[in-house]
Amino acid sequence: MSAQWKRVGGLLLHGSVLVMFLAAFLGCGDEQQAAPPPAKPPAFPVRVANVTKQEVARSATLVGTAEPRKRSVVASEIAGLVDQFPVDEGDFVKRGQLLARLGTQTLQIQHDSAIASRAEWQVRHEQAKLDLVRVKTLFEKELVTRKEHEDAIAEELALRQRLAQLDAEIRQVEDRLAKSSILAPFAGWIIEERTEIGQWVEQGGPVVVMVDLSRVRIAVPLPDRYIQHVQRGDPVSAVFDGLPGFEAEGHVFSIVAQANEAARTFPIKVEVPNQDLRIKSGMAARVTLSLGQAYPALVVPKDALVLRGGNEFIFVVQDGRAVQKRVRPGLYTNGLVEVAGDVQEGMRVVILGNERLLPGQQVRILD
Repeated sequence: MSAQWKRVGGLLLHGSVLVMFLAAFLGCGDEQQAAPPPAKPPAFPVRVANVTKQEVARSATLVGTAEPRKRSVVASEIAGLVDQFPVDEGDFVKRGQLLARLGTQTLQIQHDSAIASRAEWQVRHEQAKLDLVRVKTLFEKELVTRKEHEDAIAEELALRQRLAQLDAEIRQVEDRLAKSSILAPFAGWIIEERTEIGQWVEQGGPVVVMVDLSRVRIAVPLPDRYIQHVQRGDPVSAVFDGLPGFEAEGHVFSIVAQANEAARTFPIKVEVPNQDLRIKSGMAARVTLSLGQAYPALVVPKDALVLRGGNEFIFVVQDGRAVQKRVRPGLYTNGLVEVAGDVQEGMRVVILGNERLLPGQQVRILD
């Protein structure tokens, strides 16, 4: 047999073929020995929060409009010509601050005349009192008649009444003088001017329109299906479209017993404080009212809820792995949501990273 041929396991192979066969056989062995084992997937980082039990209550959020606590058309109590008008629309005024002043020259003349007249009649009254004392002494000595004595008494009394009348006239003029200065009845904002310097104002004529915004009242239409659950004094919260991030706490101030027949809603008013005057009249507000008694329930942060395929569920961490649990969400309150299902108080629920989790996936809890 030629040296180029070799017998291998009963096969007669040419030398070049044998070399290729051995190289392929040894190469396959090297590849099988070099393949590393599959790597273990890293734990997925998540943040968690505990399932807690809290008192929750059903609530409703309704849209309303902010109104001032007080709105007044400030009028003049006397007629006169406007001499001063120191306020403008948009001004904030304190209680008792001057809004307008009417001309007082004629009233001042009347006042001076009444004072002078009273002084004259005061002198007459003093003389009448002296005369009465003198006549009384003479009457006791029977030196004057009874009629003269009675005439002296009547004269003194008449002069005394005349002084009382003059005093009333003086007070009346002084009252008109005081009313010529039209003052703010409460602290608030001027929202409308109704007169101007040089304009004649009739008695009862409007001067300005003012609003008090130290507290505001929000008019809310309450659907009739909720009316049995709402009472005066119930706490409420309100947010305003024009004040992002601001929330006010207040209470139900009034409930009108007559419904709007077209809308079947009952007008109610909610009062909230406004010390910093951020809330303006006419602002749109969203008012949240509690409906019915509170009850204990399990709650989780609203970020824990995951919606997939039309189902809502949460992931809880058990033995370092994510366990998917289907839940039925209920009421939302203060960033929390009521959940019902296979959930227990104290469970650790995933609130960050849950959108990409898979059931059974190993997780790593972040601080």
